Amino acid sequence: MSDDKLYEQQKKQVLQYEAVGNANLQENQTKLAYRNLNSGFFNLEKSQLKGDALSKWKENHEEKKKRIEAAWHQKTEADVKSLRSRAAASNKKSRAYYRGYNLEELEIFLKNSDRGGNSEEYNNVATELELYNRIMEKGNSLEGLAVLIRLKDRTDKYISSRKSPGTTNGKIRKAIISVISEKVSEKLVEVKDGYKTKADAMFAEIQQEGISDEKVNEAFRAHYDLIYQVLNGNIELSKEEIERLDTNMETVLNKVMEQKVDESQANNVSTKFFNALGWSSNEARLVEDGTLADNGSEMKKAVLKKRLYHAINPYGDNKDAKEAGKQLAGVKKENNRLFYGLGRFGKGVYTSAGEDDSEENDHKAEMNSWNYGKDVGAVQLVMVLNEHARMLSYTEFTFKLEQKFDKMFKKVSAAVCKEQSSSFAYRDYLTMKAAFFGYNTLIDYHPNIDGVIYLVTTDRKALTISKDMRLRYNEREEDFYNSELLKKENEENEEK
Repeated sequence: MSDDKLYEQQKKQVLQYEAVGNANLQENQTKLAYRNLNSGFFNLEKSQLKGDALSKWKENHEEKKKRIEAAWHQKTEADVKSLRSRAAASNKKSRAYYRGYNLEELEIFLKNSDRGGNSEEYNNVATELELYNRIMEKGNSLEGLAVLIRLKDRTDKYISSRKSPGTTNGKIRKAIISVISEKVSEKLVEVKDGYKTKADAMFAEIQQEGISDEKVNEAFRAHYDLIYQVLNGNIELSKEEIERLDTNMETVLNKVMEQKVDESQANNVSTKFFNALGWSSNEARLVEDGTLADNGSEMKKAVLKKRLYHAINPYGDNKDAKEAGKQLAGVKKENNRLFYGLGRFGKGVYTSAGEDDSEENDHKAEMNSWNYGKDVGAVQLVMVLNEHARMLSYTEFTFKLEQKFDKMFKKVSAAVCKEQSSSFAYRDYLTMKAAFFGYNTLIDYHPNIDGVIYLVTTDRKALTISKDMRLRYNEREEDFYNSELLKKENEENEEK
């Protein structure tokens, strides 16, 4: 992969790290420093620049580095004093002094250590540890293993480059990082074994007669978690272990396919898959409409700076689609799980967005969405992708990752491909395959309509939705009004 493509990929990931890691910061926490102090990222950013732009970057980088390190020292001063009061040994230069502290506490020691500026290797350890702790505290624990693996590599490189530090500070730093390395090694064994042990234990449990849907779903998620880690290169299994995992997951999927769906859901493979995974039950974030404006607070936090539009036509005897809109937003008491709609590259929530940031193309996307809600009584919801979105282009997935999945897990691939295509050339199973890699949103960057792109999202948690649900009152596309605020039904009852 070229440096520019790798940089774009890493930049998207760092944006997601920041959105999770900077949410609801505690008083003693600073913003995630990964972007500015981790060489794995900033060297890629630097490689994109030349001439005056590169000189300016270097100047800004050094200034940011000093400012962040100073904030680290200041914010951790009180906590370090408290931690030292329960040290297990008296010699600050020994590993024994730090072994009684957990990884969150060792992060505080790292950030408080001051020797007039940190080395690149030191900050690599500090930023990976900071990221790991934030992810485990606020984010998706599945993603924590990859960061833990990188953290082990960073600690090993620091230790090997500081064989005999000559200063007291140098010896203290090596002792702290050596203990971090020890704890990370133990944690890696524990976590990797945990994924394998849980999948095996749950598979054995669901062989019993009369097992509940909840237990089947728990077994499904245990096998999903292990497959996710294998596909992303975080856990290595032998050929025989992969074949057994493939066979076992096929068995679990067959049990999942026996389950019922909600009355308001379509009875298909995708719905049962995402119900078992739990993504259909996750809550969206409901916000005031103005926060999704170009400079609105939620748009600033969005991982894709575009408004997404989704319209729904009335169906059956319903005079309008309000109930369907409430279901998508997740505000109903019953039959509230997500409806997985049809589309070219997998079932999910399809949205239209502008190809670029122009107001003209945003309007085209809005009007294009109404094409799927032409009838009087149709509703339209406006939303953005938040920090829980894990996105990939449709073409990149089909040309690279899908082949890897099909080759490694043949039986699971065949099981999800039992999903019937809803139209010629539609690949309704694709969002399920993408989910095994952790992706909940696929994007088609090659629009069929000038200026408009399509996205499909399968995890409601990835969506931040405006409370203003629009209702069509005339056949003309421009004729709609904000029908009501989307609220959870228990909130409406409390107000009454």
